Amino acid sequence: MRRERTVLTSTLTTVGAYLRLMARSRAFALVAPPPDAELRSLLELGEAAALLDPGLAIELSSVTTPWLRSVFPRGKDTVTTFGMVAGQRFSVDAGDVFAATVAAGHLGEARDFEAFMHLVRPGAVVVDVGANFGLYAVSAALYARPMGQVFAFEPAPGAFAMLERNIAENGVDVTAIAAAIGAVRGRAQFYVARDVSFSSLHETSRSREAEPIEVEVATLDAALGEVKSIDLLKIDVEGGEAAVLVGARDVLDRSRSAIVQFEYSHKNLNAGRHRDLLEAIDSLRPLGFRVYRRDAGGASGLPSRDELFSGNLFLAREGESERRLRDALEMTNRSHAQGANLAALALLRCYAEQRRAAQEAGALKKKIAEIADSVVGNAAPEAAADAMRAVQTAWLEARKRVADAEGVARALAASVEGRDRLIEHQNEKVVQIREVNQTLIERNTQLQAALKTSNEKIAAERLVGAELRQAVDREVEKRKAGELGQQQRLEVSREVNSKLVERTATLQAALKVANVKIAAMRNSDAELRIRLHEVMAQSKVMQHELARVRNVAKRMVDRYEALRIEVGAGARTDEGAEHEAGERAPT
Repeated sequence: MRRERTVLTSTLTTVGAYLRLMARSRAFALVAPPPDAELRSLLELGEAAALLDPGLAIELSSVTTPWLRSVFPRGKDTVTTFGMVAGQRFSVDAGDVFAATVAAGHLGEARDFEAFMHLVRPGAVVVDVGANFGLYAVSAALYARPMGQVFAFEPAPGAFAMLERNIAENGVDVTAIAAAIGAVRGRAQFYVARDVSFSSLHETSRSREAEPIEVEVATLDAALGEVKSIDLLKIDVEGGEAAVLVGARDVLDRSRSAIVQFEYSHKNLNAGRHRDLLEAIDSLRPLGFRVYRRDAGGASGLPSRDELFSGNLFLAREGESERRLRDALEMTNRSHAQGANLAALALLRCYAEQRRAAQEAGALKKKIAEIADSVVGNAAPEAAADAMRAVQTAWLEARKRVADAEGVARALAASVEGRDRLIEHQNEKVVQIREVNQTLIERNTQLQAALKTSNEKIAAERLVGAELRQAVDREVEKRKAGELGQQQRLEVSREVNSKLVERTATLQAALKVANVKIAAMRNSDAELRIRLHEVMAQSKVMQHELARVRNVAKRMVDRYEALRIEVGAGARTDEGAEHEAGERAPT
């Protein structure tokens, strides 16, 4: 009885602790005051400014980033720790700007983090691609207990070490995998940025890069092949989101209630990666997935290339998953519905405008002083005015010539672009030639196999005919020897002759069928050869046209170089004339 009471008490204590955890706020909040309250206020102001005017946020970052570096200086040991109100504790490398910002008490995607954690239910299967130090993975593992599963993928060695450390310190069940996630399995170069949160499988200009390392690349379809279905997928891979979605199509297909949160940043997506992301999302449309944006009334499309949008987007199937996602987003919109400090934003706007104006005025003043000093030196004011007017006239003329040269350069660029399209078209023709050639080889192989089979059949029939002839000869010999009676020998001879006639007819029929097949294959072979000759003739025409375009491009390049030299010579001539005019001017 005492043992049963002890077990019951322990169970009730565990259940009580779990219920208290579930009742805690799932928002991002530090358990202790931030190391610098004013810095956190400025970081929050920058987030509000980004919603109104991205330029203001950029201006403010020139203040907050050095301030952040002063609070968390880079050095040999930059590891710092912080705790959250739900009980998580994290060790992070504060040399990374994202980790330092979080340690300072500010998470730019705090609303999305809270919404994601509200979507984590007990027993959920959560996948974190680009886990960094484990903010999402470790937090989700708390709320997925019991029976939940969390998979975290991180290829950067330093970040992966922090991820494993935080999993162990928080005592949660997370499967950490040191691999990048892409569209195909293999190995690839991974560019580790100085700020590790900007690292990626492709080179990025957002941070200074270290030497690339070779990492293992997996697909979610392969890595989660034994997982029946997933509930939540978070992707943050600095522009490689399309490849992750392509390699996760099967697991998303069998996950009927899956919700995906993925980062979208115009800084990470060039035209090609933006096109790849559009195609990846379109491939998920037949499965019922649609794109959702926070503060949008319903499903929306991907932001356009010229839209300066940076933040998280979501994928969910229409129906129950969409309803759960929209409820979570709406709830976190209400919980974070605090008005921006309009006075601080107005002051920030004035500061930004005055700073830009001062920079422009200083640059203009410096430029004017340099021009005046180089042209007139210590000459009288009248000479300086004449020289400045001469400089203005020469500058306008040079600007016109440069504009003409730029027009020629644009025409040259258009010609080069046309040449590139022509080369691409020719490459397609070459691919077609190779395909036709491959088809021809395959048909020839089939023809040779058919001929070999026909020859084998003919040889077999000939062997049978030879055996029949030998039998006839033996019967004739028997008849001559008088071994059988006249009637018996006649019947045997008739039977043998009948078999010989039947086998001869069968052999003739088989030969006829084989001849028909051989004729058909020869006709097909001839057609393929004619097609191959036509395609090769077209290729020769395209090569002549490509050579002509290259000659035109070379002439345009030569013309552009001549114009550039002429503009430079004209500018030097104008400077000489101005100098001579300055020497003749009265003092």
